[in-house]
Amino acid sequence: MSEKRQKSVCPAWGNYKELQELVRHHIESFDYMAARGLEVMMENIKPVKIYDPATDTTLSLSLSNPKLQLPQKERFRTKHNALYPFECRQAKISYTGKLIADVCFQYDKKAVIRESFNFGQLPIMLKSSLCHLRGADPKKLVSLKEESAELGGYFVLNGLERVARPLILQKANYPMSTVRDSFRDRREGFTDKAVVIRCLREFQSSLTDQSSLTVKLYYLRNGSARLGFWIQGREYLVPVGIVLKAFIETYDQEIYQQLTSCNSDGHEKGKGAVGSQLVGERAKIILEEVRDLSLFTQDDCLRHIGDYHNLAACQS
Repeated sequence: MSEKRQKSVCPAWGNYKELQELVRHHIESFDYMAARGLEVMMENIKPVKIYDPATDTTLSLSLSNPKLQLPQKERFRTKHNALYPFECRQAKISYTGKLIADVCFQYDKKAVIRESFNFGQLPIMLKSSLCHLRGADPKKLVSLKEESAELGGYFVLNGLERVARPLILQKANYPMSTVRDSFRDRREGFTDKAVVIRCLREFQSSLTDQSSLTVKLYYLRNGSARLGFWIQGREYLVPVGIVLKAFIETYDQEIYQQLTSCNSDGHEKGKGAVGSQLVGERAKIILEEVRDLSLFTQDDCLRHIGDYHNLAACQS
């Protein structure tokens, strides 16, 4: 085969740099999960504690030190036991790696006992840091029965190529006004308007799992509002006035002033567009709802929220 013919079969990898950008975020996300994400996930799993009344001891179980291995042929103990994607396509199997993690046993405050366990197989993304195709040039890819321009960014499951489709989420920690007809179906008196915010867990030393919770503030026909949040697959609706008084020990006049005031660039409060008569009337309705429930202090509101949650949990 002539040199010209070889170049046409195996073009330079640099010709596909623009195409690599299409899947770069997929591969980088998987690399983060393999290098750090699994560890963060296990750090955020609360330990399971088991109390033995016979011995008056408490056993604490937790997970740590996860390691994801490269795909290997488990049934054959050969020198070259690497499992390649083309073999998975032909054999209709999955391109996976073994997930190993430590289970930590601790009795009371004694030393931690660690034991490694096999948690099964986890799919490996092609061209990721755990893929055998990582760093292969076009000639190497062709020798491994892949396309010379193989980009990766997908999985091979049961011999079929699968792509994990990223979901488009609402911007984190940003309130957004929303109009939906389904809001009316929540309860009697609800309108089609609400303010929705996706609250993202803040970055801390041990809490970086990017978990989020969507909170909705529903507008009612009588001028009041309800705060909706989900716990264990069920939405709980709480009058917004109770939530405001539960945050801090304050009095109704201060809440009314805060709701009907606006801040200038110099952080000075004053009457403005938000301090109109309409908003003032709505603020009075919100505060009157709390008084009608005989809730006057912060402790009263916190106790009411706790009792409401426990009652709703028992009824579910």
